[in-house]
Amino acid sequence: MRIGIDLTTIWRPATGTENLAIEMTRALLRADQRNEYVLFFAKEIHPRFAEFTKRFDAIVTRRSNELFLKNLWLPRVAAAAKLDYMHFPAFPPPWRFPCPSGWTLPDATPWLYPETMKLKSRWYYKILGGRAVATGRLLITDTEASREDIVRHLGARQEQVHVIYPGLRSIFHVSHDSAAFESVRRRYCLPERFVLFVGTIEPRKNLRRILSAFRMLKADRDFQPSLVIVGRKGWLYNPIFSELSRGGLAQHVHVTGYVHDRDLVTLYNMARLLVFPSLYEGFGFPCIEAMACGCPVVTSSRGALREVSGGFAVHADPEDVTAIADGIWQVDSDDLLRQKLITDGFQRAASFSWDRYAEQFLSVLKRGVPEGNADETSELCSTPSA
Repeated sequence: MRIGIDLTTIWRPATGTENLAIEMTRALLRADQRNEYVLFFAKEIHPRFAEFTKRFDAIVTRRSNELFLKNLWLPRVAAAAKLDYMHFPAFPPPWRFPCPSGWTLPDATPWLYPETMKLKSRWYYKILGGRAVATGRLLITDTEASREDIVRHLGARQEQVHVIYPGLRSIFHVSHDSAAFESVRRRYCLPERFVLFVGTIEPRKNLRRILSAFRMLKADRDFQPSLVIVGRKGWLYNPIFSELSRGGLAQHVHVTGYVHDRDLVTLYNMARLLVFPSLYEGFGFPCIEAMACGCPVVTSSRGALREVSGGFAVHADPEDVTAIADGIWQVDSDDLLRQKLITDGFQRAASFSWDRYAEQFLSVLKRGVPEGNADETSELCSTPSA
């Protein structure tokens, strides 16, 4: 097979979606010596593919506009590339595409929690994502919880949606580098003890309730650690910063913005715990990243986050501020619990493998894409063989 992968989204600073696209593709290039690959980039060939340049053909555009790339540029150049299959590991496939294609849809956020997204993003997903489901395109998702939501709320067929757990990047591990700790502490002006949040600053991440829980801990209990928020601004973040400015809370909260991987690993190793009670996630990479670094986790009691953490975290109702505060207090103050969570967390994090992801992805492709996947223009590309 000649397989195309859309990597036009990874020019921006990488978060969960972009890292999944990068690591999924790297794993396929490592594991698969049988098929040919064509990778589509915006601006430049991403530096994390430098070691694989003999394993793929690259098609690069200087543009980065999502709407243009997905719906005008990609269908045209993909037809010329004579692909057997095209995978979209981030955003939905275009309205029409010249060969069978599939999509990694991490969760059903636009359908279940549309209020947490910008209007433009919401309709982009609903229109193009809805068509991808309706036209029978192959769907891959990260957890069983997400699969259930996609089937129930998008009307996908059970056999159309395949669950493949993402892997964990090898950079996440325990560190005892005191010089790195001190360097990061100075760079971001961090306190000695802190609770860590990692994620894009947006409503779905539940930061307003995290801040309310933190205010409660400071007001009602002798809680010493500060809160460190790591992540770039996403959308609808003004109410979050308004919450941060109330009641003197800002003096106990440090917002770093986006940090690069090396500093992120150090922050996980420095933190007392990770607090990550999102309203909704398709997977929740920070949970297993923290576990791999020996950082205990307080996360949501619902859906994918409970599934991914595997019971090796403290779970709280994400809509209950008191429950979030209690979870943070419990992990910070109970040394026996902390040690158990750390030990169990190492075991859980080790179960996620990108090499296994690649094997399962290729197994799905060998079974073929669902009937009806190709658009009317499918004669431009051949159908994948088993």
